[in-house]
Amino acid sequence: MASRVEHPAAGYKKLFETVEELNEPIPAKVTGAIPSWLGGSLLRLGPGLFEVGSEPFYHLFDGQALMHKFDLKNGHVTYNRKFVRTDAYVRAMTEKRVVITEFGTAAYPDPCKNIFSRFFTYFKGIEVTDNCLVNVYPIGEDFYAVTETNYITKVDPDSLETLKRVDLCDHLSVNGVTAHPHIEADGTVYNIGNCFGKNMTLAYNIIKIPPAQNDQSDPIAKSQVLVQLPSSERFKPSYIHSFGMTDNYFVFVEQPVKINLLKFLSSWSIRGTNYMDCFESNEAMGTWFHLASKDPAEYLSSHKFRTSAFNLFHHINSYEDQGFIIVDVCTWKGWS
Repeated sequence: MASRVEHPAAGYKKLFETVEELNEPIPAKVTGAIPSWLGGSLLRLGPGLFEVGSEPFYHLFDGQALMHKFDLKNGHVTYNRKFVRTDAYVRAMTEKRVVITEFGTAAYPDPCKNIFSRFFTYFKGIEVTDNCLVNVYPIGEDFYAVTETNYITKVDPDSLETLKRVDLCDHLSVNGVTAHPHIEADGTVYNIGNCFGKNMTLAYNIIKIPPAQNDQSDPIAKSQVLVQLPSSERFKPSYIHSFGMTDNYFVFVEQPVKINLLKFLSSWSIRGTNYMDCFESNEAMGTWFHLASKDPAEYLSSHKFRTSAFNLFHHINSYEDQGFIIVDVCTWKGWS
């Protein structure tokens, strides 16, 4: 069963669709033939819930995380889906309202609380969403649903049940990481995120999470920052959705789409402010390419160079060819 809800966004109507989770897998309709030797499971994530009570989520990136699973066996496919029980989802379903601010949807104070309760709630600090709707990938022997904040959520790939939330800030000096890491053949995970260093210096940290451990310990507990890259602006990190990696190098493209941290840190006191309101563009800075070696991990400042301004979400490929590093990205110009 699905319900369709129209949401006003950027001056026009956008159509999102809310779906219900399934109690058990259902047979999928197959067009053509699937080889009998092909077996396994395909996990995918995406938004699935676009309203809570009478309150809508206004952006595609705000829909609550829904895990999809396709099981392939003997030429047949079954399909299942369940919502990830993040704090954002559980609290929203309990209170029947949007509780945590998302990318394009602002959360308002609980109307049942008096003015004094709201005042003290503000000073607990900013609540960052754990709505992990972007990607799912393995760390060691486990699977995690992720977004672009510091929270990742461990899920059971068989039952799709939510197991636990992990705060990467407990293990690493990052404010958040991308949802598109690089995973090597042995299971090593590389990712990148911004952070504040000494004297409130803004930088970008490339992190490493080791593969499954022989002693069965949690690889996340043994994660580390490999190398730090400088930021072109002190209080305005570039938005990072992905990065490049070759056999021997990391490639970071610092784009002119910026997050205004001063605006973000004060947004908790501004009624109706969401994450999207903290984004801005600085095309005058152009776009900077940064390079770091993997082993030993070292920032190669002499290889930093600037090009005309462009924006990007996804790195398509990065590789080495006859002494050159080829970087293939999908770009666009302009802020909108």
